[in-house]
Amino acid sequence: MLINCDLGKEQQIVKSLQKVHVVKDVQATHGVYDVVVKIETRTEKELNETIRLKILGLKPVQSVLTLETA
Repeated sequence: MLINCDLGKEQQIVKSLQKVHVVKDVQATHGVYDVVVKIETRTEKELNETIRLKILGLKPVQSVLTLETA
């Protein structure tokens, strides 16, 4: 998942997402996107709930782009 967030809030997002059990890796970046996240869930429902509640629920998050793989 690629995340855009408020300027200067990248590390806040990284620290918050490190606490989410389905987040396997999270890194702050430079460029078009601010944070890159690897998420592993068992179901699409769990993925959707994680995105909606745990990621989009963070105030500094402005937008996300989800890239799904098998």
